[in-house]
Amino acid sequence: MTQHDQAAAGSSVPSRAARERALLAGRLADPALLDQAVEIQLGEDGSADTCLAVPVGGQRMAGNVTVAGAGQALRVLQALHGKSGFPCLRESCFAKSLDSPRVVRWGLSGSVKDDHGELDARLWGYNEAGVGEYVTEQKWRDPRVPVTPVLESMTSAPADGRVYDVLLGGQDHYLADRRLVESLTAQDRRTLEVAAAINRAHQPAVVKVFASRGIDQYLDLGCGLPVNNARPLDGAPSYAALHDLVSQYQDKARTVYVDRDTFIFAKARFRLEEDPRQPEWVSADIQYMEQVLNSGRVQLLLDWSRPIGVLLHDVLPWIRNGKTVAEAMAILREKLPPGSAVSITHATNFGEDNVMSRFTKRFRKAGLDFKPRSTRAIGELFGDWPLEEPGLVPTHRWHPEHPHAARPLHDAGALAGLAFKPEAARA
Repeated sequence: MTQHDQAAAGSSVPSRAARERALLAGRLADPALLDQAVEIQLGEDGSADTCLAVPVGGQRMAGNVTVAGAGQALRVLQALHGKSGFPCLRESCFAKSLDSPRVVRWGLSGSVKDDHGELDARLWGYNEAGVGEYVTEQKWRDPRVPVTPVLESMTSAPADGRVYDVLLGGQDHYLADRRLVESLTAQDRRTLEVAAAINRAHQPAVVKVFASRGIDQYLDLGCGLPVNNARPLDGAPSYAALHDLVSQYQDKARTVYVDRDTFIFAKARFRLEEDPRQPEWVSADIQYMEQVLNSGRVQLLLDWSRPIGVLLHDVLPWIRNGKTVAEAMAILREKLPPGSAVSITHATNFGEDNVMSRFTKRFRKAGLDFKPRSTRAIGELFGDWPLEEPGLVPTHRWHPEHPHAARPLHDAGALAGLAFKPEAARA
């Protein structure tokens, strides 16, 4: 009998883990999984409550636990990280507050529709009687077993990361994404294809600079598809994923991918799960930067006492509200440890040669926000951090080894800059 079971036996109120164990014993199609369940203490002292995490196996393909806030979520993630039976650990939260309820999930992802939880109950490996009982409870909104709805992927509408894949010549997108690109004139399509290729080929130079400063932790915010089968432009080298580039300099470096698109999240998980370099991924929206950085999973995966290299490549233009962008960047700069670095590429207008804002109305009609910003506005995203040479310049002119450096300045359609956080810097 564990310490928590003993405490429960001597108390008139059983622990949460004990209650969950009793409930699941009658519901699981494979009750033997309870022998492998992990009991997790949710606080510092012995009086703190506990929760029970049951691994996947047999008919059980997924599981989750709901906890009271970021601190408890971090405890659950730490307890389950690397343990057999808990693949694809991830965290969900639908409010900004650190004390808001959070759900830690593992295994396959499901969604709650009009079935009042039937799909989840089957994914969790319940027997038929357990499924029926659970559905009845959810119809009556029984609070004992909370269910957190997950938004469905909107396959009928284009998404910025998948449109980017179309422009790169990849195949990881939906018909809606391809139709949006095909609706543009041939000249406009070519403009965006060249700009996308220039942006994608910028990453190796950034990693080289980060690595030269000893950075071995990488956070790719708004990563898009980290691995794809895109066709490079003008015979340029094939595109390598960030974690592949990083491994050229540090064998044990940590790479964390973050994106809000559930399609991208699923693709990344499928393709990277068995990668020996062990890249990690988080499904989150950087418009809620404080929530993202304080999430248990991001806190667990990165060491926040050491420098972190952050990439924000062609992601901020897809957030229309300038105040949201400014606040998100201020939070990021404040949270990052000294010595950390931020690399940004951001769409801008190049006079009459390339007016990128001409795409704003067309994209907005398709449900996408697209906001090119001025050189001054982009520079302000770095706060008072000093820019590395050559400053804020067209993306393919930031490094002389860029494969498209010979192209005209306006072909980039964007500016690139990189800055390190000084030892004593304000946000």
